[in-house]
Amino acid sequence: MNDWIKKGFLIGLGATVASKEKADKILNDLSKSGSAAAEETQSYLNTLSDKGKYKKEQWQSELKEEIKEAIQELGFVSLNEYNTLKARVDALEARLYKNEQTGENETNTEK
Repeated sequence: MNDWIKKGFLIGLGATVASKEKADKILNDLSKSGSAAAEETQSYLNTLSDKGKYKKEQWQSELKEEIKEAIQELGFVSLNEYNTLKARVDALEARLYKNEQTGENETNTEK
């Protein structure tokens, strides 16, 4: 699944880069031919770049949320849940070890 996510991200990134390069070329050609002023071209390019960055961040956020939901649907636990359970198991093992060392049997002792 990790490979699938990585491939999807790289495809999106590649499309973004290709689009930016294509836009750069078109705007540079327009600027050189005199159809658009250099400042106007740069302004337009900056606007496209800003929109691209915003869309990229939005896409990444949405993808991250979808991946998170898919992982939960598959029954995986979060790192926080894992760490909580690990701490509980460690504490229980420590108590069991302590009881074995002292010869106590918790099932026979009342609390």
